[in-house]
Amino acid sequence: MLTQDEEVNSIFYILALILFVLSIVTLRFKHPQWQPIVFVIYGVTSLLFAIFENGSLTPIFMIRYFFYISGAFMTAIIPFFLLLFAALVLQRTLRDRQEHYLRKLFGFLMVGTVLAFTLYTVWIIWLYGPLAIMRFMSIYVYIAMYLIATFISYVLVNLSMKYWPKQKHHSEIIVLGVRIDDEGVLSSTLRSRLQLAVESYLENRSQNIMSKIIVTGGSYDPEVPTEAEEMGGFLLAQGIPAEDIILESRALNTHENFYFSKSLLNSEQSVLVVTSSFHLIRAYYFAWQNGVSIDLKGAPSSLFSWGYNLVREYLAFLILTKEINFICMVSLSVYSIFQLFQIY
Repeated sequence: MLTQDEEVNSIFYILALILFVLSIVTLRFKHPQWQPIVFVIYGVTSLLFAIFENGSLTPIFMIRYFFYISGAFMTAIIPFFLLLFAALVLQRTLRDRQEHYLRKLFGFLMVGTVLAFTLYTVWIIWLYGPLAIMRFMSIYVYIAMYLIATFISYVLVNLSMKYWPKQKHHSEIIVLGVRIDDEGVLSSTLRSRLQLAVESYLENRSQNIMSKIIVTGGSYDPEVPTEAEEMGGFLLAQGIPAEDIILESRALNTHENFYFSKSLLNSEQSVLVVTSSFHLIRAYYFAWQNGVSIDLKGAPSSLFSWGYNLVREYLAFLILTKEINFICMVSLSVYSIFQLFQIY
């Protein structure tokens, strides 16, 4: 006979299995709105919860308490994080004109729920003093643990994608742009991407394989050269023939990079996409959404740049999958309240 905790833990294992199976199914049927990378990340998250909640091995025991302690320390900032999450969801919902109206409606519901819950927390503390935060401690600890688990999952999947086996040669290479300053100076991040693309191109040439490099990126200011134009100039300076460089100068974000580059592709085989090592998951997400089959290469960056930008990418991914995160956080909140009722 399973205890209540073991039953809950079994649910996490079952959920992880379902999500992994769904990732395989979506790889087979390739529907643009059903993302295998999303199922994998949240499958790993569910698996982490299951292992850390009930694992008996010493390393797992130690990591579990790291989760609990980290969650307790993060409790103080969770209300502010939730407000940031709500603000980012609202910004994306208002800005994205192509988003389905149901997703927009759900986005407004999420924002309203988060604001109401946060204001209720502040009101309780205002009435009863700082110790009243203890009423919300278990809820915030579970949300904190969920965010830690999703972040670890995100990092693990991102690293796996970086070292995942790839085809040796590609006839087409796409380089994703990075915003260029007003003086037209290429950032170290963009130079690193372009240098990796040059290396891949020359490796193809050494094997007598002809390839094209598509550089994609526009400009918010029509008076300023586009990212693609500046990137093309860099490639020319590196000795890449002009006829092997294709400029895509309209894209203003990662989704548009693939949306506009897709029409420039001549091969139905996988193309090589060169981006930064911290940007692999979102690149895959939008390539899949636009029906572009890709292999990914991640250009290196400094440790500080990698860490800072990985956190930014993680937050962006949370917003992309906001419905899943909202449902999970609400479910964990309900579960933590139920646990309190069981205790008292």
